[in-house]
Parts: sequence; C-alpha cells; structure tokens
Amino acid sequence: MRVDELDTPVLTIDLDALEENLARYQRYYDEHQMALRPHIKTHKTLAIAHRQMAQGAIGLTCQKIGEAEVMVAGGLTVDILIPFNIIGKTKIDRLARLTRQTQITVAADSETTVRGLSEGAQAEGVTFGVIVEVEAGMNRTGVQTPAAAVELAQLIDKLPGLELRGFMAYPTPPASRPIIQETLHLFDKAGLAHPIVSGGGTRWAMEAHEIPELTEYRIGEYPTGGEGHLRAGRHTVEQCSLRVIATVISAPTPDRVILDAGSKTMSASTLQTPEGTSMGYIVEYPEARFYGASEEHGHVDVSACAVKPQIGERVQVLPVHPCPCVNEHDEMVAVRGGLVEAVWPILARGKIR
Repeated sequence: MRVDELDTPVLTIDLDALEENLARYQRYYDEHQMALRPHIKTHKTLAIAHRQMAQGAIGLTCQKIGEAEVMVAGGLTVDILIPFNIIGKTKIDRLARLTRQTQITVAADSETTVRGLSEGAQAEGVTFGVIVEVEAGMNRTGVQTPAAAVELAQLIDKLPGLELRGFMAYPTPPASRPIIQETLHLFDKAGLAHPIVSGGGTRWAMEAHEIPELTEYRIGEYPTGGEGHLRAGRHTVEQCSLRVIATVISAPTPDRVILDAGSKTMSASTLQTPEGTSMGYIVEYPEARFYGASEEHGHVDVSACAVKPQIGERVQVLPVHPCPCVNEHDEMVAVRGGLVEAVWPILARGKIR
C-alpha cells in the first residue's frame, strides 16, 4: 500500500528518519560514555522501544506505572525508571507486581512518599529501588536543595524494603551542573550510594557531556523531532519522522484553508513562534501558518504562500509537541520510501495512572 492511499488524518512515522535519529543520539551517548535511557512517553509504542534497546539503551523511562506495565507485557523486561512519586496502596501494589518481573526504580521527593513505599514493599515482600528527585529549575517536583536531597536519601537508606540508587533532576541544562555537583559531594560526604545520577531533557540532549557527573540521560522526543526541534536546529525537516498527513477540505477565503486535522488529531498544544502561535509546521508549505484548530478542523493562514494549497490536496504536518499528538491516536503507520511497512498500535496511549 502506498502512503498516498492512506485515509486522512493519519499519524505516520518515517522509518528512515526514525532509524537515523535513534542511531545519531545513541552514538553521541556512546562517544561520551554516558548511558541513554529513552523516555517512552513520546512514542508510547513497543516497536520503537524495542528498537531503542537494540541500539544500546540501558533501559527505559516510563512516566507512569501504566506505561511500564505495557512495556513489560510487550517483552521489555528491562531496567525501567519511573521518575514519579508513587502514592497510595493501589499503585504500590501494581509497582510490586512489576518489581517481581523486572528491575524497577522510582523517584521520590518527600518523606510521605518514601514511607509509603517502604510500608508497601514490606507488605508485598519486595524491595523497591528509589532515587531522590532534586529540583533543578522547572518548579515542578523535587526536593528544593541538595541538603534536603541528602536528608531524604538517608531516610530511604535506612527504611526497610527500599534500596537507595542515587538521584535525578529535570531538566538538566549545562547550567544545572553546580546542583548536580553539590548533591554528589553531599552524598559522598554522607557515605550514600549513587549508582544512578540521572539527567534529562531533549532540548539539552547533545550538551549532556557538559555535566560529566551524570551516569545517564533521559530523553523522549529525539526519535520523532517536531516543529520546536526543527526551529531550534536539533532536527532537519527530513529528520522529523513523526508526521500527520491531512487533507485540505475547505478554502473559505483566498488566504485561509481548513484541514481535516484539528485538536483531536494534533492535540491542543501550541508553540509561540516569531510568526505567531503555531499548532504545526506544514512541510509542503513552510510559509503557511497552522494558527489554530477546533476539534476536527485545522485552521491555516496561507496568505504568505505564493502558491496556495487546493481543496483535496494532502499535506504533511509536523506536530509542535509529539507526546500529546501521539496520545490522540490508536496507531501510527510506519512508512519507508512512500510505502507502508507496518501499522503499530500505540498501546501505552492514555496510560495516565
């Protein structure tokens, strides 16, 4: 089947670009002797996760237990990090089941979290690996200082059913190195184990070597690219493997067309660009601006296009944020050279628990 025979809107991934991206990033981490731990929250797909492991990844990152359950059920009984505070008996019971199948490490940033993990581990007769999350500039989760990280690590180290495995931060641009260094110094001073010192963030993925103290790096969007990565120079158009193929269904005015891909296809994510708000980059018409959407309609300003798309024409759209875009779809179509090679179910779609 040819790509131009697919019904639209449809989520596709170009295999040549995907394979180049996987090899390119793995090569960087191999050259800098740092482990790569891909984050599956972007693609949510077993086929890509298996390819990442085959390239040389040391394990996977899954943001939620549900994602990890999908990966393990799909044969990926590998070293999995869940960089999330696991709270409540229901989740801890699920975590214990996973721990019996493969190596799992979770993150924590409070005494409440680690005491709950300890109680659950004892009740289930398992040991949970735990790392401390340190705030590194996002104002999200994480203990607020390296000193607080050591205090929490000491509690983890002494509580039954837990194994201290180090610490993590997100994001970790080069400017975050002093936080990593101070935390390491205090861990060493206290005699605390830190086999894992984990950084992350695709935006700074090729600068990870500037924090040589990191043992591993977590990145999600590197296989796919997207409009933000294109504009920042991290991916070329050809390297942006994830694309939505859409059809022009209306041209209500000479300067505006409507696609059959709205927010339920692209997601509601937007990107602020010099030209204004964007919901996607149209490959065939780079001067066009995908400026908004209703649920099933994509709104495109084509006033800057010398040649304008016509009703019935198909276009390829790079999402501004691959992760939520993928989460809108049940499957992605893997293509190579204009031909369909496979249809991959997105089995971790919607795994928010």
